[in-house]
Amino acid sequence: MPTTVTLSLISHTNAGKTTLARTLLRRDVGEVRDAAHVTIFNEAHALINVGDVALVLWDTPGFGDSARLLKRLQRVDRPMFWFFNQVWDRLTDKPLWCSQQALRNVREEADVVLYLVNASESLVGGTFVEPEMEILDWLGKPVVVLLNQTGAPRPAEEEAAEEFLWRDHLTKFPIVSSVINMDAFSRCWVQEGELMHTISAVLTGAKREAFEKLSDAWTERNEAVFARSMQALANQLMANALDGVAVKTESFLQKLGFNRGSIESDWSEARQKLSESLAMRAEQAMNELIVLHSLEGHDETAALLGARRDFAEPKQVEAAVWSAVSGIATGALAGLIVDLKAGGLTFGGGALLGGLSGGFSAYALIKTYHLVRADDNKLHWSGEHFREQVKLALLSYLAVSHFGRGRGTWKRDPRPAHWQESVNMLIDEWRDKVEFVWKRSLRSDVSVSRVNEEMLIMMTDLGNEILRRLYPPAATPDT
Repeated sequence: MPTTVTLSLISHTNAGKTTLARTLLRRDVGEVRDAAHVTIFNEAHALINVGDVALVLWDTPGFGDSARLLKRLQRVDRPMFWFFNQVWDRLTDKPLWCSQQALRNVREEADVVLYLVNASESLVGGTFVEPEMEILDWLGKPVVVLLNQTGAPRPAEEEAAEEFLWRDHLTKFPIVSSVINMDAFSRCWVQEGELMHTISAVLTGAKREAFEKLSDAWTERNEAVFARSMQALANQLMANALDGVAVKTESFLQKLGFNRGSIESDWSEARQKLSESLAMRAEQAMNELIVLHSLEGHDETAALLGARRDFAEPKQVEAAVWSAVSGIATGALAGLIVDLKAGGLTFGGGALLGGLSGGFSAYALIKTYHLVRADDNKLHWSGEHFREQVKLALLSYLAVSHFGRGRGTWKRDPRPAHWQESVNMLIDEWRDKVEFVWKRSLRSDVSVSRVNEEMLIMMTDLGNEILRRLYPPAATPDT
């Protein structure tokens, strides 16, 4: 017999319900506008189906004047009976009419209520969270509180502390089963796994059994996107590692520093070719990630022209190093792919991309970003440079996997500082493993397919680990 598990998304008006619905659904539904009561009818959307079992999300009209409504309900003996027998015109008393539609949906449809709050406001949620909780309490359905509008992703301990404050504040309402960060703009998919676990815990009997199938399917779908994302990044890194440009062999005198003009010209041209290829692959990988995560838009391409212009006149390494030192005094990751295309990770464009600090010496910078000549007499990116590419790949993945569809068309933002810190620390700890895979890519006696397999394993392990560190309580791909 078909079974449907129903979630009702409830909140005060203009708290971002439809925006979150779009993020969870991975498609555009309803209308999003910065105004009160944009959604005025209950709207059902299928989240996922498994055979004859379905998970349905209802987007509802927002609560209106909750304090006024609560006062009215408190004056009658049978508040819900009275409330649902009232008739309000949606034009003359829109706030009460919308509240009625939302509560009718909870009463008639909901197995679990997802109550969305604007966490950017005060802890008490202005003047309406408590009245709305009291009203929902009369209906007796389990409530999971979702914290929306929390801003950019934050360290796990900060999010946990905020959840604790809200949970403590709402302990007076037994219907509240849990409080979870679920920002429509910046949630990560592993947080959805935590939400599924929480919903399962409040269901019973056949509903719970059905929901377990749905939750497993939801997790499998997210893990499939994760796996394909790691494959895309592994392919990009593999191509970067194998990429090489043939150059003339250095004579004995040139190795001693004499008559190096032609050698330096060869190396500058090789760096230009390698950098442009690297930028193109980074752009392609980013666009693949965007599609995999059901987002719209693409990474910009115009900056590639700037990279070609900058590389047209090779620069001396020393001059570019000092220019780079002044440009990264903060040690922050200065953008994503656009900086890469403008010369990032190279000396040619005079800008370095990566987790570097202004305290690096010129020698360290030269060593970190130099090219190496392999046995095939071609110039390749160095092992140090390859480690920075791995960092960039992980940061690229985090950027896309946190971008909720409800936010609109994809765009790049400054990376949260704790992402960069966590990625830097992780790659430092995995230095030997990353170095091992890079060296294997340059060996002629190791097949490309074998190295590609090792690259994928490395990226999958790194992707799993960075998610564990950023979201310790949440379900991650292999847990």
